[in-house]
Amino acid sequence: MLRLGLASAASVAPLFVCGVAADAKPAVMSETIKVSEVKAAQDAWCEALITISKTHKKGGLAKSKPLAGEVIDAAYGYQFGPVAFKPTWAKGDVTFRDTRSGAVSYFVGDDPAFGDSGFAIGTPGAKRSPWVKCEPEIFVIQSFGNTANAMGWVHLEAADGTTSKVDKTFGYVRDDEGALRIVVHHSSTPFAGY
Repeated sequence: MLRLGLASAASVAPLFVCGVAADAKPAVMSETIKVSEVKAAQDAWCEALITISKTHKKGGLAKSKPLAGEVIDAAYGYQFGPVAFKPTWAKGDVTFRDTRSGAVSYFVGDDPAFGDSGFAIGTPGAKRSPWVKCEPEIFVIQSFGNTANAMGWVHLEAADGTTSKVDKTFGYVRDDEGALRIVVHHSSTPFAGY
């Protein structure tokens, strides 16, 4: 059973890992992470993104920022140390988000240290439209014991009909509770040619 903590938007809050010290002692895994677990984790990530976007549309930053923090806590491995997170829209000195605060800022903005507009809120620009559809398209999955990598694309659609395709690479580790945690997340726009 996958215990990523994001399988259902309505049940996200009760499944968070709160206040976990960075002293995890992973046991030797007798079973390799399954392809189905990686696919479920990708689906859960997309579902969480859509939930943050819908929440922001209904309740603004007051509702979406705490939810984004809960999503980060449930899906990413910041409790173990730095996460190798390179968001699509990040640039300059804040391109890489190795801390939880940097990840939350990227998802919803509202942190002057990073200057993000909030990817999870919706389309870029002055007239933002919330994301309503997110579908992963996995090109390759590698699984090595209690770690796995997935590379492919995420297809997004906004309420105004805008579509987007983003290159994604995720690295996962299974935590002590059996949940997959994102410890590598690289995102970029597809190459457009010379």
